[in-house]
Amino acid sequence: MNQEFPLKEGDTATTAMLSLAVGGFVRTWMDSGSSQLWSVAEPDLLTSIQGRGIIGRTLREEGRFREVGMLVEETGTLMLPSRFPKPADDGSFQLEGSVLQLSPASEVAGSVDGEVLGLLEQSIRHCLSNDEFLVVEKGGWDSPTEPYCLSIVASDGDDLVSVVETAPAPRGSGLWYPYIVPGREGQSLSVPASAETIALAPLAMMSAISTWGLRPWNLALTFCRR
Repeated sequence: MNQEFPLKEGDTATTAMLSLAVGGFVRTWMDSGSSQLWSVAEPDLLTSIQGRGIIGRTLREEGRFREVGMLVEETGTLMLPSRFPKPADDGSFQLEGSVLQLSPASEVAGSVDGEVLGLLEQSIRHCLSNDEFLVVEKGGWDSPTEPYCLSIVASDGDDLVSVVETAPAPRGSGLWYPYIVPGREGQSLSVPASAETIALAPLAMMSAISTWGLRPWNLALTFCRR
């Protein structure tokens, strides 16, 4: 059965910043200051492209970017234009993208830790392949600089190290507890970089983020130039 295209003449779309899209839900933040939690009609599509450098981005601050879409709030239509145009056969360039249907949702219960972990893994893989690093922070256009948790592979002399850094100190985390330096607000874990240690970075990030008392739909991914 053919479905009617959700956009109509006269619809007005506004730039919307995206939260972590997990559990079939996503939050959008408008530059007007409003936010809305949505249920996603095709959650697997959004999950498959988030954190992979496919979705368009907006500037958070110099060298730091977040994923955004174009949202028609009245109809719950979210357009996700791709970051880069693709060449067409006639020599021109075309901007591709996806269109998703959203419906307003209430705050949801239950754990989505497995999906968050998968999204962090996907995002870190993208960053490693594109000379970026990942920061998880509160979402919103005027969000604070803390709490935050970042993952980066950096040089340490002739060697590479995998670093996870977070603030405030993740007190209450069993994984971080042995490494917390008393009196230091920001804390970090640094180990020689290898496939095995880099694979542990999402777990360390999850453990720190779990101490913030925030749901995934209050958080955003920030992609930073190295």
